[in-house]
Amino acid sequence: MATQQRSFLHAVKWAYVANWGERSFSALFTFILAAVLGPRDFGIVSIALIYIGFLQMFLDQGLVAALIQKKKLDPEHSDAVFWMDMALSFVLVGLSISLSRWWGRANHAPELAPIISVLSLCIPIEAFAIVQKSLLSKDMDFKAMSIRSNVSVLISGVVGIGMAFTGFGVWALVTQQILRDFTALILLWKLSPWRPRFRFSWKHLKDLMHFSISNFIGQFAIFADGQTGSILLGIFFGPVAVGLYRIAERLVGSVVTMATASIQSVSLPEFSRHQDNPAELRKSALSCVRLSSAMTIPALAGLAAVSGPLMATLGSKWLPASDVLKVLSVLGMSAVFAYFTGPLLQALNKPHHLAILEWARSGVGIAFLAVVGYLVRGGGLREQIIGLALARFVPGVFVIMPIFLYLLMRLAGISFRDLATCVAPSAAASVGLVIAILLFQLYGWPANAKPSIVLAMEIVLGGIVGLTLLVLFDKQLRSVISKFQQRMFGNLPVTKELA
Repeated sequence: MATQQRSFLHAVKWAYVANWGERSFSALFTFILAAVLGPRDFGIVSIALIYIGFLQMFLDQGLVAALIQKKKLDPEHSDAVFWMDMALSFVLVGLSISLSRWWGRANHAPELAPIISVLSLCIPIEAFAIVQKSLLSKDMDFKAMSIRSNVSVLISGVVGIGMAFTGFGVWALVTQQILRDFTALILLWKLSPWRPRFRFSWKHLKDLMHFSISNFIGQFAIFADGQTGSILLGIFFGPVAVGLYRIAERLVGSVVTMATASIQSVSLPEFSRHQDNPAELRKSALSCVRLSSAMTIPALAGLAAVSGPLMATLGSKWLPASDVLKVLSVLGMSAVFAYFTGPLLQALNKPHHLAILEWARSGVGIAFLAVVGYLVRGGGLREQIIGLALARFVPGVFVIMPIFLYLLMRLAGISFRDLATCVAPSAAASVGLVIAILLFQLYGWPANAKPSIVLAMEIVLGGIVGLTLLVLFDKQLRSVISKFQQRMFGNLPVTKELA
C-alpha cells in the first residue's frame, strides 16, 4: 500500500535529486582529478573497474530486477538473495585477485595487479547492499537513495582530490572508489529498515530464478555492449587510449544519468504496477519518453557543441577526446528512444525476450568494434579512439535504436504521432541551443580567450536558449513546473501522476 500511495512524479523528483546530486559532484570531482592526473592514470583505473564491474554482475544475476518485479514478495525471498550473494562475494574476491596479473598483462599495464587486488574490496561491499537497494527501489523510496548517493560521492570526492594534490597519483582514484562504496553501504544500512534473518530457502531462491536468469543474460549483454570499446582499446592500444575514450564516455554517461537514469530507475516499478492495465501502461511509457527526451536531448546537444573548450579546459593532453565526445553525445541523443524498452519487457515478465534482444545488440556492436579496432590499430591515437567511437555510433543509431523503439511503441501502444508530440519540443530546443553556441563560437568571443571562460559563456548561453525554447514549446513541462511551484509556495500537494 505504501508503494501504491507514492506517485510517479514524487518518485521521479527524488530520483532526480539522487542522480543530479551524485552526478554533479562526480562530474566536478572527475573534472578536477582529470586535470591533476592525466589520461594514463584514468585509463588504468578504468580498466580495473571494468574488471571489477564484470565480477560484480555475478552478484546481481538479475535478482535485483526480480525482487522489484515480483508482486508478492515474501521475506524469505530477500533473505535467500542476501546470503547467496554474501557467499558468492568471497569466491569472486579470490577469483579477482588470482586473475589480476593476467588482466594487467593483457592491457599492457602490469601495475594493474595491486590496484585490482585493492579494488576487490568493492565486491563484498556490493553484496551487502544489493537487497536493500532493491527493496528501496521497489518501494520507490528514492529519498533515502538520494541521501545515500549524494553524501557518499561528496565525502569520497573530497578525499580523492586531497590525495591527488598531495601526490598519490592513481591511488587517489582507487581510494575514492572504495570510500564511495563503503560510505554508501553504511548509509544504506542506516536508512533501510530491512535486515537479513539467519534463514536460507532454496525454494524461494528458485522462485526468483526463472525471471532473474533471463534478465541476467540480458544484463551480461548490456555490459558487453557498453564496455567492449574500452576493453578493445586497452588490449589493442593501452591505458592512455582508454583514459581518453573513457573521459568522453564518462561525461556523456554523467549527462545521461542526470537526465534519464532517474526516470529509468522509476520506470520498472511504475510499469510493473500497470502491467495488467494497457491504458495506464501507455500513459506511463509516454510520460517516461517525454520527460527523458526533454532532459536528455538538449543536454547532450549542448555537450557536443562545447566539447572543444571543455577538453581544452582540462589541458592539452585531453584534446584528442573532443571529437569522441561529439560522436558519443549524438549516440546518446538517439539512444533516448530505447531506454525504456528493457524496463517495459521486464515489467511484462518477458526477460527472455530482453535477453535475446540485448545479445543481438551486443553481437552487432562487438563485431563493429572488433573490425574497426583491427583496421585502426596502426593509426595515431586520435584515429584510434575516434574509430572506436564511430564503430559504436553506426550500429547504435542505424540498427539498434530503430529496433528498440519499434518494440517500445508496439508493447506500449504508442503511435508515431504520440512519439513526435513527445519529442518535438526537445528537438526544437536542441537545434536552437546548438545554433546559438555555434554563432557564439564564430562571432562572440576573441580567439585567444581562456578555454574556461569560453566554456562558461557557452554553457550559460546554451542553457538559457535551450531552457527557454523547451518551456515555450512543451505544455506538459509548463504544467509540471506549475505543480512544483504550487507545492513549494502554495502548499498544494501533488497527488496526480504525470499523464
